[in-house]
Amino acid sequence: MANIDVNFVDSFRHELGERDGVLTFEESCVQVQGLKLCGPQAKPLKSNRPVGDVCFIDLPLRDMDGIGGKLEQFADIVQNFPVQGNFKIDANFLDMTVYPLCAQAKYRELPEPFNLKAEPKVPYILQIVIVPSYLPPDKEQDYVDIFKHIYLHKNKVSSADCVSFCHGAPVCFDWGKQTRLALAGLNNMLDRTGGMQIRIWTLAPKFEKKHTLDQSARESGYRFIREHGPRSNNMNQFMEWTDEQVHCPGGPLEGWQEGKVKEALHNYYRGRQNAKTIQYWPLTLKSFVAWFLDEILVKMLPTMRQHAITWIGRTRVGKSLGSKTILFAQSKFEITQADREDLVPSIVTAKHLDFFKAEPITKFKPGVFDDGVLQRMDSSFLKAFLNPSATWLFMVTCIAASVTLKNTSLAWLAHLAVSRSFHTFTSNLT
Repeated sequence: MANIDVNFVDSFRHELGERDGVLTFEESCVQVQGLKLCGPQAKPLKSNRPVGDVCFIDLPLRDMDGIGGKLEQFADIVQNFPVQGNFKIDANFLDMTVYPLCAQAKYRELPEPFNLKAEPKVPYILQIVIVPSYLPPDKEQDYVDIFKHIYLHKNKVSSADCVSFCHGAPVCFDWGKQTRLALAGLNNMLDRTGGMQIRIWTLAPKFEKKHTLDQSARESGYRFIREHGPRSNNMNQFMEWTDEQVHCPGGPLEGWQEGKVKEALHNYYRGRQNAKTIQYWPLTLKSFVAWFLDEILVKMLPTMRQHAITWIGRTRVGKSLGSKTILFAQSKFEITQADREDLVPSIVTAKHLDFFKAEPITKFKPGVFDDGVLQRMDSSFLKAFLNPSATWLFMVTCIAASVTLKNTSLAWLAHLAVSRSFHTFTSNLT
């Protein structure tokens, strides 16, 4: 531990003519040897413990009156504040009022005197400790002493301005130049003060195993992003939603890295722009009328691994429904045959072949080319996309009204088949 000269650091007890308490500031600095100071924490810590053996007058504090210069942190001590006033200071008040506002850094909205008398022009955070009054003025009612530690995030403000921020007695810390070590000693003493506390610094071993989320927490977090995350980002929704969720106390994304959440949102967003995956479908092969199932589909299904199906007909007669129904049955069959318990029957669908690049089609997840117009796609692109080496199963759904196979493009489309044994486009169709 670095050496620090704290021999001159006296507590308020000496000014009151009292002896040292159970723990002096010098002893506290020695006790934190081998520990590291963690903070300021993104989420404050809340505790409601019995009153400890350390009092506020044991802390290394000095009156700010007459002290010049600028300060990075100071304290505001409100003495003998009545428990029963405009509000009752109890555990419910700590849980429902003080902690939620501190967790969201809404210190301005804290009731007086827990807030600051005036708002600093620089960012700040608070530590709050509430204990029964050390010297109550009377016994008619209960009183508490409130200790507020104000940290200005490495900004420095003049002592005169710091005084104007305080409701009670403004005090500064008298602990030398090694602020980090002294701050660790101060928080060690606050740990032993007890009472109701909102803390932003903690002490931890210097060497410890890095904390990671367990598997269930990660799965629930990604599920929450997928189901509740913003669907668009045209007005900075990703950034604002992420910032709110990672700092929401008790939320499924609390403590997550902002970059990881935003990356997940972008990935889901790009996925929605490409081929759409469908994992639930209410229809089965039994949904087809009997004559179509028995006389047509039964004869086609045995060759589904080698050939695709092209639907040509009038609009709104069920071509898309039929395509998806058959492919869900095919997906279920392939998954069962391969004994893949990690997969569920699903298909992908899109209106342009380019969208299928984001998720390659497999026999376990076949694809539906629905409402697409191949005539408008370049033939070189089609040849490059329909790779003969790919093990894809593909179904084409074409909605065309009042057309015949005499049309060259439709005849060409009708002979399209994509599978492991790739059927090339015929160039001599008429």
